[in-house]
Amino acid sequence: MEKIIVFKGKRPAELLATIGLVVAMLIWIRLILRFDTPTLLKHILVYLVIGILIVHIGVMIYRLLTFNRGFNIEIRPEALQIKNIEIEASTIKRIYIKGYLLPVIAVKPRANLLVTYKYCFRFPEQEDQGIRALKEWAERHQIEVVHKKFVRWL
Repeated sequence: MEKIIVFKGKRPAELLATIGLVVAMLIWIRLILRFDTPTLLKHILVYLVIGILIVHIGVMIYRLLTFNRGFNIEIRPEALQIKNIEIEASTIKRIYIKGYLLPVIAVKPRANLLVTYKYCFRFPEQEDQGIRALKEWAERHQIEVVHKKFVRWL
């Protein structure tokens, strides 16, 4: 019988992504308003972009305020538990590792097109041991582990 291995985990900080998206949306709003006279369609587009921007900034501020909270990552014989979410090994398509310093790990289920935020984490301590244990677990279950960037959904 295999034992359960527990590591501490944290959510990745997304400060640069937040700043980049806010700047890009502000530039887009300026470009929409800059050309010709404002029409009803342009006003609708601007308000739509502003609404999306406000929602996204709210989500990102919440994440920035809560990313420091630690949680447990349990590597069980037949499943991986991230915080309170258990993912069966048979439902995992791929595990991504992004970066070298402070690497971010993402678990991509077979059913999802993109990785969701709740399946992303990093090891704040015992980073090498955590990644090694995760790779061994993935190898036992024939899950592909790749070192490359991934696309994440809100």
